[in-house]
Amino acid sequence: MKRKSIAILIFGETHSTRNALEEEKYKNLAIAFQEKGFDVSSVIYNDEKAEQLSKDLLRFDAILVWVNPVEQGNNRNKLDALLIQLSKDGCFVSAHPDVILKIGTKDVLYKTREMKFGGDVKLYHSFEDFKERFLSSQKPPAIRILKQYRGNGGDGVFKIDATHFTQNKIIVTHAKKGDEEKTLNTNDFFEAFQIYFNDGGILIDQPWNEHIINGMVRCYLTGTKVSGFGYQEVNALYPNKKPGKRFYFSEDSGLFRDLRKIMENKWVAELQQITGTNSEMMPVIWDADFFINSIYSEKANEKYTLCEINVSCVSPFPESCIPYMVEEVRKKLTAKEQRTEGTL
Repeated sequence: MKRKSIAILIFGETHSTRNALEEEKYKNLAIAFQEKGFDVSSVIYNDEKAEQLSKDLLRFDAILVWVNPVEQGNNRNKLDALLIQLSKDGCFVSAHPDVILKIGTKDVLYKTREMKFGGDVKLYHSFEDFKERFLSSQKPPAIRILKQYRGNGGDGVFKIDATHFTQNKIIVTHAKKGDEEKTLNTNDFFEAFQIYFNDGGILIDQPWNEHIINGMVRCYLTGTKVSGFGYQEVNALYPNKKPGKRFYFSEDSGLFRDLRKIMENKWVAELQQITGTNSEMMPVIWDADFFINSIYSEKANEKYTLCEINVSCVSPFPESCIPYMVEEVRKKLTAKEQRTEGTL
């Protein structure tokens, strides 16, 4: 039987010497695939190589993608077009661009606001809508979080202190820049955020969670199963501190057993129903970040609040995720093979 082949797709310039099989983030995953009989290759992506890769990547059964062109100041247009075509041509792609749009963009926080762990989330479809509603709905004036439609690493995530907007003063802190505050008058504030509505963009508006000092738990999932956890005590926008190290735990960690039970028994299924995603579409690795509202609460729906969902370029991840990822790819390829045989 022909061995299944996997491409680990990472960013690099055309003559880059990067090799995912040797990098700390991916090498143990590559070894685990090889031990289960897969052939694994590291493939470099950049937009200039997209056309050639549309041919070269067809020889792989699965393509696992850890590329984020936004980090290089580009957009995802060429990458997404490449991955969509490869998927149509029979390659298994994770994370697929269509799935990223369904559960990996910030509007998923609005879609899931009525679900467990949701909250007072608002969505602004246009600059006019934002300008009309953002301050008028704050009674009394409050601290909120604004997030652009797509972004990572704190880019386009802002803490907005509007408690003194009646005195024409709004304090803005960009998560990407840590605790650097900027004080704007109302007109300058709205002008600064108009850019986020270009090209059909939107803004998501969440309450500031004062329990950020309790840290944040990252729940890693493979397909529909919890495969590990991460805990970070100091996160972006934590008052007067720089983000700290994330500590990893297995899926069986007793610290987060309440969260795992709800995620696997109810939450993921509800997310799929709301976003129109089935189990076959779910990525090989993705995560959901939760604020810890109350460390001692015995009720998980009171203990956690959803901060965001990450689908694209989720790395690093706990070692416990690796067996799940290998098995998930095996299942996806087996299912695809059976569907193909069924049509013959």
